[in-house]
Amino acid sequence: MDPIVTGERIDASPEVVIPVVIFAVVVGVLGVTFRKVVMAAVDQLAELWRTYGPIASRKALEHRPGMPETPWFCVRCHLRNSASATRCYSCDSRRTEAEAPVPDADAPAGASAGLNARTRRRG
Repeated sequence: MDPIVTGERIDASPEVVIPVVIFAVVVGVLGVTFRKVVMAAVDQLAELWRTYGPIASRKALEHRPGMPETPWFCVRCHLRNSASATRCYSCDSRRTEAEAPVPDADAPAGASAGLNARTRRRG
């Protein structure tokens, strides 16, 4: 009959208990050591990323082939066009005739700021 159901006491022999305890202690020590090593490595990688991540990202973007140059803005419709475009995407004006200087971020916005070409044409 089953010892758990009958309430009999199971005597564990030292030949079984001692190796199990030793195994548990060794696994516990190895687990804690492994965790500390992994956590230290993660902390070092995070510190490296905080220090060198922005620099590496900026360098990668600077040296990327085909990186677009400064865009140009159309005087007529105020649309932003890519540097390689020879005509405005919206009003089809030639770049040589319609190129406006790139707006300065510190300059105050003009009266038409926030309006797109469609709104300006309708209203």
